[in-house]
Amino acid sequence: MVDMKYHLASLVAVFLALGVGILVGSALVTDSALVERQEQMIDRLEEDFARMRAEKEDLSGRLAASQRLLAASLEFEESAASLLVRGRLSGKRVAIAVCHDAMSPEEVEKICSILEDAGARVARVVYVNKDLVPAAGTDAREAASLFGLSETESDLIGLEAARALAAYLAFHEASQVADALFLWGYATLRGQEELLPNDSADAVVVVVGSSDPASGPADAGIPMVRALKDLGVEVVGAESWDVKVSHIADYRREGIPTVDCADVPLGRLLLVHALAVQKGNFGIKGASETLVPEMWGIPQ
Repeated sequence: MVDMKYHLASLVAVFLALGVGILVGSALVTDSALVERQEQMIDRLEEDFARMRAEKEDLSGRLAASQRLLAASLEFEESAASLLVRGRLSGKRVAIAVCHDAMSPEEVEKICSILEDAGARVARVVYVNKDLVPAAGTDAREAASLFGLSETESDLIGLEAARALAAYLAFHEASQVADALFLWGYATLRGQEELLPNDSADAVVVVVGSSDPASGPADAGIPMVRALKDLGVEVVGAESWDVKVSHIADYRREGIPTVDCADVPLGRLLLVHALAVQKGNFGIKGASETLVPEMWGIPQ
């Protein structure tokens, strides 16, 4: 049985604790200094928030204005570039090879358009979708059999594939190897193209770069560039200015002209120049030189 004195003492302790809590709470609420500090803190936070909101609105407005200016500038550059290149490549026949996902079909079409504005004829556009060295398995066995090689000779398989594609690009030369590469999806054509006699190209633009960090320049483009050079065909390497994985430096080492921003109007204008003079590394990235005034005969 609970002792009455213990029970009463417990009740008194509870009420005393409650009273102390009420007193402490009242003291805090009525502490004018604490309340004032809290109000000042709230005021500062509200001021900071208002300032940040104003800065955000200002930045958003400036960004929108910059985007409008950029769009207008690009539109003007596009029109100006088409006029500046007129007649620069008259009678020249150009083929284009796009390695992997180096450039979107829309941007490739813009390259074709400015080449045609310059007087060139785009002979054909080939998309190289896979590495030229087949992986182990059915593709490797079929490719090895086609080339008369063993599956272990993957480097030679890739070299033969690069040579076949180079001959197709340069001379529209049909072969069992090229047919197989198109059949297996290693390469595809833009639209439907028919094989025409003596439909050779004077130059080939190899579009490089990738969004895949695992890709390398030897996956497709470099073997094809070397095969084209062996055939005596002019080669120009081109790349998008903001491509995630750049290969342009590797193509410079191959001793060919390069353009590192072929997806913008300036780069397409420079591509026409590179095809016309066959020298120089042009663009806006490191180790490139933009010579727009000099190349059009305007004093610097």
